[in-house]
Amino acid sequence: MQDKACIFSVLFAVAFVLFLQTGAGAHDLPTNVNIGENEIGTPPAGFDLLPSGNGKQGQWKVVHDPTASASIAIEQAGVEAANDRFPLAIYKTASPKDVEVSLRLKATGGKEDRGGGVALRLISPYNYYLVQLDALRDRVLFSRVINGVFEEVAGVDADIAPRRWHTLEVRARDNEFLVSLDGTWMFTVFDKALPNAGRFALWTKGDSVTRFDSITIMPLTVLEQRY
Repeated sequence: MQDKACIFSVLFAVAFVLFLQTGAGAHDLPTNVNIGENEIGTPPAGFDLLPSGNGKQGQWKVVHDPTASASIAIEQAGVEAANDRFPLAIYKTASPKDVEVSLRLKATGGKEDRGGGVALRLISPYNYYLVQLDALRDRVLFSRVINGVFEEVAGVDADIAPRRWHTLEVRARDNEFLVSLDGTWMFTVFDKALPNAGRFALWTKGDSVTRFDSITIMPLTVLEQRY
């Protein structure tokens, strides 16, 4: 299982480099991920679902949720609690370096972990920035992941109620990252570890059961033209 997971990760990394070289990194249009086009019970379309630490895919699927914007949400569930298992649903379209990402998250379960987040500037399953909501500890966290090693850069306390939608917004410009929760600024981080464009991904940890909704990826060039 571990050998298969390693091979899959290597193939993904090679394919991703080729993907960027073909010009997909020049993506400069706003993207609203249309979850409503998916069928309930199926994996979400438009995402690469990477294996967890034990070589199995995280159980990403589309579920009915009457509180979601289209009564449909993306859910990740079913991975055993472990520190080395971080399921990723990586959006297939590259996002620009300077971008604003907005989405809603709802932590619906989990004993050891409860929450989820978004990965930005992802260039491989082991290299990306992560903005995470931790509903067990009521924290919003910003981390860098370099060669698979997590390092927390910033974190603040926040009221993250389980089983309730929260809107997470991250604005990235060069080495500046502004993080907001439910319309309120949480913190600003400066980091130069990952200076290039990459891909966007949904992220969970351990035995978290998390739902995602209302995903928007907005290049800052487009956002600034509106003002």
